[in-house]
Amino acid sequence: MTGTMRCDVCGKEGAQIQLVTRAYGRGGRELLIRNVPVVTCPQCGESYLTAETLYEIERIKLHRRALAARKQIEVAEFVRAPVEGEARPTRALQRPARSTVRR
Repeated sequence: MTGTMRCDVCGKEGAQIQLVTRAYGRGGRELLIRNVPVVTCPQCGESYLTAETLYEIERIKLHRRALAARKQIEVAEFVRAPVEGEARPTRALQRPARSTVRR
């Protein structure tokens, strides 16, 4: 999957595949999937997953015990700055939680 392709949203040429890491689930049931191909279009700004990619993600989630390796990673949360007049978060900086996820 290299080169450019036609965007399924706007129909223009120039869409490209970017490989990203996506997280699915929550807490101890979280699953990270690396190298997920996402189509991004510089013409219309859309990013989307193809039907084939969605099918493969569902297959990986269904067979996660056989396909994923158990690893321990550090997890941090993004905390945005408050908008003027908005209450400040009580804890702006938190220690990263440790979580065991599957790859």
